[in-house]
Amino acid sequence: MDALSQLFYLHGIGYEYTKYTGEHVVFSEQTRKLALQCCGVDTNDTGLIEQLNYQLDAATWLTLTPAISLVNQLSNVLKVRIKETDAHQRITLNIAALNIKLQFDQIAHYAPLGEYFLNGCRYIEIALPLTHLPTGYYDALLTMGEQSASTQIWSIPEKAYQIADKKRFGLSIQLYTLKNQAGMGIGDFNDLLELTTLCAKQKMDYILLNPLHLLFADNPECASPYNPSNRALLNPLYIAINLSPDSINNPALNDYLSSCCLTSQSEQDVTFIDYKSVTEHKYNAFKLLFVQFQQQGSQARQDEFTAFCKQHSDVLAMLETTEPTFDYYLQWQAHSQLARCQQHCIDQGMAIGLINDLAVGCAKEGSEFKHQQALFSQDATVGAPPDPWAESGQNWGLPAINPQRLADNNYQFYRSLIRTNMESVGGLRIDHVMAIRRLWWCFNNNNNQDGCYVYYPFEHLLAILKIESHLNQAVVIGEDLGVVPLEVKEALVSSGIFSNSLFYFEKQQNDEFVHRDDLSEQCLLMIANHDVPPFVGWWQHSDLNLKQQYQLIDAVEYQQLVQQRQQEQQRLLGFINTQDTHSDMSLSTDAFAVYSALALCLAKSPSRLFALQIDDLDKQRYPVNIPGTDKEYPNWRRVLTHTCKDIFTDNASLLTAIHSIRNE
Repeated sequence: MDALSQLFYLHGIGYEYTKYTGEHVVFSEQTRKLALQCCGVDTNDTGLIEQLNYQLDAATWLTLTPAISLVNQLSNVLKVRIKETDAHQRITLNIAALNIKLQFDQIAHYAPLGEYFLNGCRYIEIALPLTHLPTGYYDALLTMGEQSASTQIWSIPEKAYQIADKKRFGLSIQLYTLKNQAGMGIGDFNDLLELTTLCAKQKMDYILLNPLHLLFADNPECASPYNPSNRALLNPLYIAINLSPDSINNPALNDYLSSCCLTSQSEQDVTFIDYKSVTEHKYNAFKLLFVQFQQQGSQARQDEFTAFCKQHSDVLAMLETTEPTFDYYLQWQAHSQLARCQQHCIDQGMAIGLINDLAVGCAKEGSEFKHQQALFSQDATVGAPPDPWAESGQNWGLPAINPQRLADNNYQFYRSLIRTNMESVGGLRIDHVMAIRRLWWCFNNNNNQDGCYVYYPFEHLLAILKIESHLNQAVVIGEDLGVVPLEVKEALVSSGIFSNSLFYFEKQQNDEFVHRDDLSEQCLLMIANHDVPPFVGWWQHSDLNLKQQYQLIDAVEYQQLVQQRQQEQQRLLGFINTQDTHSDMSLSTDAFAVYSALALCLAKSPSRLFALQIDDLDKQRYPVNIPGTDKEYPNWRRVLTHTCKDIFTDNASLLTAIHSIRNE
């Protein structure tokens, strides 16, 4: 292997992959060079290449342990690397936080796990048996003669945090789409609080949320929750004015709200959110809350705010603001209200409660990228290779993290990101979970878009998910739609992490739907999500009509897609009729009747988690998002037609029947 090829491998630059068509694709050397250059490596500097190869390979054998030592609780061994001629010495391990001190004599008797030859010396790796360590991260010191090394031991459970093994039923929502009771034009935490009560009465165990990440108050039209400013901070627009203690006995706020033009919108048939107006009016109200807190807040609440700021100081430091105390206050209010909603779930007997959603990346214009810029690559963004839904591939425009920089400060960035997003919830969905293994990078090649896979430190990122899930008692769901490496699928199963399936995409090789009983058990099964049309719209071809209306497809493409959709509908009817011998449905059957039959059918699947989308229960025709569009369609703005209470009243019998099936 030549030096450059070695560096490609050590730096995680992919060599090949298999397309969804089964075609084997090998990346050109020029493409791989460009990916490496995006990591700040001069591929023409042979001296630099040799130096990096030495640091990433040979040098790792010259210390007793790396900066991080992964210790799986199942095997419970610590791997160390020593020069073979030092095998007669004693090794001492000290873990001060756990008051553990171990000595290992006669280490020459340990069988080598691996070896490396450098400068005429043989180095070997051996495994030292440990006593049981609680789940977590522990600083440790190893000494052997005059040699010593500091390492951080990660004690990793076999599986992510688990709940009782039974079939669960829940709801998926986009919080901003809920009809706002306060008439402020956007769903908030008070609407979520009401929804938790409705879900609990129907014996549901969880509510899957959209990402609640911080967006752009100064540019409110950037509304995608999957293109956030910062994934470690919350979007203040979800704060419910009336849930804040600072709304009590606040005449200035009452006067403002009574005159606020948005209050009349609760009585109107509003289809899309006006983010500019919503942001203006809610921030005016927020300032009146803040003034009340400063002037009237009790000492106990002042102390609570101070403690919050101290606990979250690293995250709050990423806020770009000229009014830090005000923006810290908003984060405090958002965190408090989210925690209140989760506690309400638990108090009502929901097994999981809220499930948060972590976006795969952040916007390059946002505070996360600016504050953590050293972690990111240069001029590379992430996306997806060609697939049946995007033949030319996708570029999501999110800056790509340099895999070599993730390890900085013992992966503090990723650990903090996961921990923050598991705070005050019962579960976390990882959007595009394949990113912990590899990401498709997009970059410029002679004014044309080029791309390849870049690999990430899979073992370490998976370990963080498992550790943090236990420390925060949160289940983990990995969204694995698309081209998924086999090792990722196997790791999710063995780690007790739920996969995430959409019924639309669960197909056999002959394009027929997978038999219900063959659907995965360790899975969150859904009929639809935010990236596909709601069922009624799908059945009535509303999404195809929209694409033609917005000139995303021409007349010929429209007719082709209609024919394909009709074939899909026939397959779906065949699926239902095969599973339910009493069913006799056709293309002329009412869309919601078909949806209800499909939901009842899938409720009998072995999948441990099954979720209905509130948009489907609301009989929505308009999608919340059309992938591949930005300005053409008002993505991330469509609100529900009915209130949550009305939706649950109208669907009470269906929800009761599904709960009964899930508990058979």
